Amino acid sequence: MEEDQDKILEEAVSIVKKEAFQMQRALDASDMREALKNASSMISEMKTSSMSPKTYYQLYMTVFDQMSRLENYFLEEYRRGRKISDLYEKVQHASSILPRLYLLVAVGSVYITTRELPAKAILKDLIEMVKGIQHPMRGLFLRYYLNKVCKEKLPDKGSEYDTDGEGTNDSVDFLLTNLSEMNRLWVRMQHTGTVKDKTKREKERNDLRVTVGENIVRLSSLQGLTLELYISTVLPKILEIITSSKDSISQQYLIDCIIQAFPDAYHLHTLEPFLETLPQLQPTVDIKSILVNLLTRLADYAGEGDLDIVKSIDIFGLIKKAVDGIITEQAGGTETKALLQLQVAFIRLSLKCYPLNTQYVNEILNSSVIIVDKANSSGNLDGESLKLIVKLLSFPLETMSLAILTMNNYPKLMGYLQFSSRKQVAFKIVEAVVISKRTLDSVDTVEQLLHFIVPLLVDGNDSEPSEAYEFEGEQQNVAKLVHLVIANTPEAFLSIFHKFFTIFSKGGHSRIIYTYPSLLFAYLKFLKLLDDQEVEIDLMETLKTIHDILTTIAQISPDNAIKLGLQCVLCINSFKTNSNYGQAAAEFIKQIISLYQEELADTNSKFTTVNLLCGAASRIHCIDSGTHEEIINVILQFASRQLKKSDQCYSIAYCTHLFYNENFHEREKVAGCLNKAAGIARICSKNPRNVGLFVTLLNKFIYFYIQAPGSVDSDLINGITEFINGQINGEFDQDAKVQVSEARVYMKNTVRFIKSRQSEGRLKEIIA
Repeated sequence: MEEDQDKILEEAVSIVKKEAFQMQRALDASDMREALKNASSMISEMKTSSMSPKTYYQLYMTVFDQMSRLENYFLEEYRRGRKISDLYEKVQHASSILPRLYLLVAVGSVYITTRELPAKAILKDLIEMVKGIQHPMRGLFLRYYLNKVCKEKLPDKGSEYDTDGEGTNDSVDFLLTNLSEMNRLWVRMQHTGTVKDKTKREKERNDLRVTVGENIVRLSSLQGLTLELYISTVLPKILEIITSSKDSISQQYLIDCIIQAFPDAYHLHTLEPFLETLPQLQPTVDIKSILVNLLTRLADYAGEGDLDIVKSIDIFGLIKKAVDGIITEQAGGTETKALLQLQVAFIRLSLKCYPLNTQYVNEILNSSVIIVDKANSSGNLDGESLKLIVKLLSFPLETMSLAILTMNNYPKLMGYLQFSSRKQVAFKIVEAVVISKRTLDSVDTVEQLLHFIVPLLVDGNDSEPSEAYEFEGEQQNVAKLVHLVIANTPEAFLSIFHKFFTIFSKGGHSRIIYTYPSLLFAYLKFLKLLDDQEVEIDLMETLKTIHDILTTIAQISPDNAIKLGLQCVLCINSFKTNSNYGQAAAEFIKQIISLYQEELADTNSKFTTVNLLCGAASRIHCIDSGTHEEIINVILQFASRQLKKSDQCYSIAYCTHLFYNENFHEREKVAGCLNKAAGIARICSKNPRNVGLFVTLLNKFIYFYIQAPGSVDSDLINGITEFINGQINGEFDQDAKVQVSEARVYMKNTVRFIKSRQSEGRLKEIIA
């Protein structure tokens, strides 16, 4: 029990501290004999067999701290003239073997420091001596102590202890021998005690594994460890130690130590022998997790390092052989999740090493289809496995984008996913295409792409509603696809657009409100491109499709349909080559007028629409004069029928541009609109919140005073100016504060404009 362990540890530590105190007193008195006697008594506490590994480690650390003080004393004695060889002999006379060997190691580490003998000779002697302890736990910690105290004293390249240039080889031999012996002791722990204590022993062994793994860490940190030495000596010996142990716990841990400790470049160069070792491990060793760790490290390395090695080593072929062997044995069992984790790690490495090789990716996906198919048949396809399938399908998109359309196994894997997961993958596909800006240049490519992303385009039997913000993001990205269309001929362009139009039309109003406007602009961009390139073509069929798009949008959002319709009119109006489509432009305007009359009820929407109509109609020149006049009269009627008097005033003032623009110069009608607007403004003059209306009207008067001389009288401008100054400088209610403040700023800018023109000798009749 844990309380018993605490009690045993407390008693042992108490004795250790007592003997350590006596040892220090003896050292202070230069009584070496008594100090060694106390040290032996202190170390003897580690002869216990009643402690768990965890408790024994705590005791070991207490003793280790005291041994460090003893080592320092030995070094001081040497510096004072004492022969270290005599001390080396002296400690070997200790009566008990465990204290004797700990003291021998302590003196040996100081002996190496003196360099009186080559380090390799002392290390060889020590490694032989410690074989005297064969008790598994005591032997492990003794050898762990040997590792610790010799850590900085191993002969290595560039080290002061490398006297003959062979230091690294000597250190490798020392560490490999220690690893072999420690592993043997560690494995023996499994076979002590009764069968019922097996689980407990496995836990205790895992508590001690770091002592064994320390040797591999030391090997990896040797400065003189070259790739050649690793390939010829280090790895083969470690693999031999691992396979010969016939112990799954040891094999699992030490194989992972190799992966984590040594450089990734070394792993690539020794991939074949490493992978060939895996089938020789015990059946209970989790080879899949080993491979996942290895492939993850190699993928990270490949993402940062030099990939020239890929040309000389068949990384994909070697790994695929190993992975396929595991899949053949385990597919259809309970390890579906682990197998898919392995596939995810494999595809990630493949993409890092061979970023453009679609065949390799398709082969991995093919193996994944086998795993998933068998798992699905046996009922072992759980939610976690489905998430891993999404990862498998997502990774290729980062580097391959549209290339995934050529992979026949990609849609097969998607077919196993539930709707939400299919939609997630579809979104990643769209996102990858949009980010990479890969052009959609053929009908086949677009057909395949649309097939892959169907979950985003139409509802299915298993559809699930998305959060509003998610749905908006999905559809906005889908809408961007149409702007990636590129084709060599107008017919090809239109064929591709028609594919989008057909599938978008099946998406329902919730999607159409996002996708149709984008498609409409893509059509307009295409028509403008044709005209700029002076390509004469019959556009009526295309314009009819655009009209159908507008009609559908009008059912959902009349406001948007009106704005989009005006864009269509302006596009047609800009044609130079295909300039005989004025009638089509007129039809679009009539559709807009009809929408205004039948669908718009909100006063703000009506006011905005009149202003938009004024702006568009003032630029149109492609419509015959009779139709154009009819349209202008309708717009004037709309302006005059605004519900609010202020809106009427603004709208009629804007209508002035219908009569004075690039195409028309009718001063009398401009004057008529301005006078009518001024008359309505007088009705609004009593409300100080409408002072901004007068500033806007003043600007219109000044504009036409400059642009259309004779249409505006300067006295009228001065009268409006005087009225505005009286309003903004007078008293007003608190509820009109914001409007008056805005009007002040607007008027200040207007006055600045007038004065700038007066400095040029113009607008002298205007009083600013």
